[in-house]
Amino acid sequence: MSVRRRLAASLVLTVAGVSILALPDSVEGPRLFEFGPGHGPSALDMIGIALLTPGASWLLVTLVGALPLLEYTPRVLLGLGGAGGLGLGLLLASVFAGFTGWWVIGALTLTAVELVLFARVWRGFSG
Repeated sequence: MSVRRRLAASLVLTVAGVSILALPDSVEGPRLFEFGPGHGPSALDMIGIALLTPGASWLLVTLVGALPLLEYTPRVLLGLGGAGGLGLGLLLASVFAGFTGWWVIGALTLTAVELVLFARVWRGFSG
């Protein structure tokens, strides 16, 4: 499968999973269990997680695998890695430590890093 097809397929799975997870609580139903203050998946959330986990993992594996071909300088790679790590850290901290609202900054930071890499990889491979 070409790099572009892998990127497209992983993006579809990721967007579908995030879309399901973003549904309001009134649609989702009761939580199956809780793992943080106000956090826990419903049955519908589990479907979103089942789509998001392989999609996002596949996307990250594809992007990281293409890094050597992108010819970024070490400074750029350090900046992208630091920003991505900060974003992921804020996401996890907001869920497990109750940093309410910080998940938005973490999600936006991580998404920005992935979009930069996605656009560069997409342009670098014609098919």
